[in-house]
Amino acid sequence: MSAKKSWDVERKPARLAVKEPARTKPVRRTAPGVVATRPHSRATVSKEPLKIRRAKARRMFYIGLCIFALTLIGALLYAAWMPSLRVDVVNAEGPHTEDVIRMAQEELAGTHLFIVPRNSLFFIPEAQIRSRILSEQPSIVAVSIKSSGLNAIGVIALERSSAFLWCGASHELPAPTCYHTDADGLVFAPYEPVEPVASSTVLLKVYVPLADNATEPVSAHTGYASVLPNALRLAKTLRALGANIAALGIRNDEADFYTISGTRVTYVIGREGQAAQLAASVFPKLLLNDGSVDYVDLRFDGKVYLRKGAPVSLDSAVGI
Repeated sequence: MSAKKSWDVERKPARLAVKEPARTKPVRRTAPGVVATRPHSRATVSKEPLKIRRAKARRMFYIGLCIFALTLIGALLYAAWMPSLRVDVVNAEGPHTEDVIRMAQEELAGTHLFIVPRNSLFFIPEAQIRSRILSEQPSIVAVSIKSSGLNAIGVIALERSSAFLWCGASHELPAPTCYHTDADGLVFAPYEPVEPVASSTVLLKVYVPLADNATEPVSAHTGYASVLPNALRLAKTLRALGANIAALGIRNDEADFYTISGTRVTYVIGREGQAAQLAASVFPKLLLNDGSVDYVDLRFDGKVYLRKGAPVSLDSAVGI
């Protein structure tokens, strides 16, 4: 069997396969502090930036807010012009009711800036009504306004309290008419005499010039307004001691009280306490209401001077 057969094939030596090293993707190097990100896909790149989307959202919010505001304003205007919510009745309590009603109705007429009616229940001009009443009626010290139903308001006026009567600039030159004056020295209304009352409750007549050289008494202030409260308290003290004090005149730094019989009592402004002590020691021993004493001087420490006779000491004062 030396001859080769067809099926006798010479085997070639096997070749060892060499495993090639796996290819690695190049590493992208970034600068320190920079985070490497994957490149955007086509879908991501096509989207709008976040800044533009936020701007659109903000724009839509403002548009919605404007629509809401316009709707609210339209509803308020509609309600303001509704006849069922407009004031057509004014009720008043207190002094000068007819004048108060008239002034309130005049202030309710017309519109605010040609847009809403002034008599709308939501837009009542309370400040204007109150200001006009107080300026045109000095005898009113306060005004309260409140709604009374859907078609009416109530105006309550408080009358000013009279502390004394202003009767002119001087006791020697009295005014033809006296005027009611409050504790702050505001002259607010002419005085109308009424039936006689007790001397302890009659208003004191005060003679002082008007402030700022005013010529019209009503709505003006009296001079010496800062010293009048203490003088009025001293007048009450002298009345309590039995002197029928009816008037007060102020001149420079001194004040003169006058009794109904004409007796004059003088003291220094600012020394009301001393004058009250002197009066308490002497007045019970004097007859001040029958005209027998013309003048009593309370300006000095420890002594009371009369128009006639020697000075009276506090220790030895006797009835005259």
